[in-house]
Amino acid sequence: MNTRLWIFLAVLVVATVGGLVWYKNQGGDTAAYTEHLDGTRLITKQSIIDAMKESGKQDIDESTIIPDHFLGKKDSKVIVIEYEDFACSACNSLAPYATKIHEEFQDRVLFIYRHFSINQNTSTLSQSGAEAAFLLGGTDAFWQMHELIFSDDRCVEGQEKSGCEEAILGYAELMKLDKDKFKTALTDYMTNGIKDKINRDKALGVVAGVTATPTWLINGEEIRGANYNKMREAIEQALKDTK
Repeated sequence: MNTRLWIFLAVLVVATVGGLVWYKNQGGDTAAYTEHLDGTRLITKQSIIDAMKESGKQDIDESTIIPDHFLGKKDSKVIVIEYEDFACSACNSLAPYATKIHEEFQDRVLFIYRHFSINQNTSTLSQSGAEAAFLLGGTDAFWQMHELIFSDDRCVEGQEKSGCEEAILGYAELMKLDKDKFKTALTDYMTNGIKDKINRDKALGVVAGVTATPTWLINGEEIRGANYNKMREAIEQALKDTK
């Protein structure tokens, strides 16, 4: 093995370990139990409970556990994990093409959506909006809010947080979600499971080597950037390889 390759591997290890250490400091219990999850697979409520127990966590409040959000064939051999942020302009541009991919392949592929915050002033708010919709209306409500937030640029990086909040509250009203309960879910995001979900998603992304958004992992193959054709081709190839 040549010197350059050794240096590259050393840097990669340091970056990964450094990311884990950072998340242990920032995410508290989230980072501790995340180490016991298989981030290459669908994260269910039960797998989270099991991971929490393995990490030594006690007094688990199952009502605040938010699992992965997914579309498509749950038992597919082809798993696409989407790491994105509603505040990411490239993710916003990709959204309509991502929908096309979902519609084309969801009878053969499992699509998992995870938050990967780029730390913009609208990142946590917009992610919380989608999760609050899930808490009030379940999986369908999450995906509906996901589509609405990506339907315009009011929560994209550079926009005012107040404008993003106004938009999200408007989407919730359009979805006929209880206004007061939705606002409470946004306010209580630190304790109702939303913040834990956001932290867990990013921690899993860091372990997987994700550094930017959008990043899709297609059976482990990384496709970075809003590249519709490349994403579609990679999915087609994965389906061929798993026949």
